[in-house]
Amino acid sequence: MVLNIFVIIIISTILVAGLLGGIANYYMEQANGASFKKSVFLGLTASATVPLLLNTMSSNLTKDCLAGEPSAFFIFFGFCTIAAIFSSKFLQSLGDKLLQEIQSVKEKQKDLAETTDVLVAQNSDPSEAPAPPVPPPTTGDGSEFESFKSGDSPKSTVVVAPNDEQKMLAAFQSSRYPFRTVEGIAKDAGLDIASTQAKLLEMEIQGRVKMTKRVRDGIQVWSLR
Repeated sequence: MVLNIFVIIIISTILVAGLLGGIANYYMEQANGASFKKSVFLGLTASATVPLLLNTMSSNLTKDCLAGEPSAFFIFFGFCTIAAIFSSKFLQSLGDKLLQEIQSVKEKQKDLAETTDVLVAQNSDPSEAPAPPVPPPTTGDGSEFESFKSGDSPKSTVVVAPNDEQKMLAAFQSSRYPFRTVEGIAKDAGLDIASTQAKLLEMEIQGRVKMTKRVRDGIQVWSLR
């Protein structure tokens, strides 16, 4: 409830300052044929954009007003009034400032993307030719009872072979590259490309690996999370 009261006071301050500044602007520009309605409208508009300007300046004035500091309201009222008096120049300057900041953010994002791509390219194995499919192990005559052939020791130790996921994780851990191509993983794990790709997608859904695309050649590389 207290917060709502301060919000209402801020809005009222913006309206009063915008109206007052717009009237002052009209009398200042009356010799230049200024319109009363236009001056008041631009004054209200400029006054309403003051919180945006304060935000771009990383000012705590708006927060101080919401906290109920009396002195902050007087300063805020002064900002809004000045903005309304010089509404045309104020709005033009604010627009230019915002456009410059947007352009700066875009350039930083571009630089970050290029830097990230360079790091990925330097730390990923090169694209390789598809690994040949691994032939299935020889199983003799294919009989389902082959494991029970005479002469086999019933107490022989059963060696459990690692599954595909374990082989792929080992391929990640044993490589000097933190980013791996599908071909590189398949080759090191002794799997075919299709099975490796399908397993990687499954592991990505589980949150165990992450896919990144190299910008320079569009190749997908994978890394452990």
